[in-house]
Amino acid sequence: MGFTLAEVLITIGIIGVVAAVTMPALIANYQQMVLKNQFKHAYSLVSQAIKQVEVNNGYRLACYVWPEYRGGNGCLEYGDDGNCTKWESKGYDPYGESTDCGIFQSEFEKTVKIIKICEDHALEQGCIPEYNGIDTIKKTNNDSLSDEDINKATAGQAWWRKNAIANDRKAYVLSDGIILLMSGWSGMRIFAIDVNGKKGPNKWGYDIFAFNVSSDAGGSLNLIPAYLVGITEKGGKTTKQMMYE
Repeated sequence: MGFTLAEVLITIGIIGVVAAVTMPALIANYQQMVLKNQFKHAYSLVSQAIKQVEVNNGYRLACYVWPEYRGGNGCLEYGDDGNCTKWESKGYDPYGESTDCGIFQSEFEKTVKIIKICEDHALEQGCIPEYNGIDTIKKTNNDSLSDEDINKATAGQAWWRKNAIANDRKAYVLSDGIILLMSGWSGMRIFAIDVNGKKGPNKWGYDIFAFNVSSDAGGSLNLIPAYLVGITEKGGKTTKQMMYE
């Protein structure tokens, strides 16, 4: 038995409605799967490079943070703009070790395939896309905060402010498009990976994630989720969530 034109049109209409409802979810799931695979690839690549640096030198370079927070340097005085003007000072690095960070950075650059390095002004020079900073994200989440409030809240995290990311941070562009964004710390004790480079969405917790190079006394170097300032934009996932899903 054949179908009438009306029946065919109704069927097509139903199919169209179902597609309109399900396609956005399917596309979103696909995009999340792609980003997750890109995250795994980037994490594996950088982890292996860090291990290779250690192997090449025959010992663990002193350039890492402790595997967990053990205290740090607090701000003693704030200026009128909310920025810290005087930090607590200790006779040692409370966060980890940094004496070999110059060697570590140089050896790391030899280990990965880098096609471009921006020592600073990474946005202007084309190493990175435009990223939000921890300051602009806080402002978005709470528009009532003044600039002074935001500066004070991010005083110990100033290297991830929007302007600092664009102008002051060192960035590497790898051969497969992955971007590594250094913090203001020596070496790679705190840094970020944009797992798909300049492709969107270029948002923290979506395709850019913060990491620490970590070690404990006598242990090897490891790549762990950043606990010394990690950024996640609304709707995104933390580095830890991405690693252990």
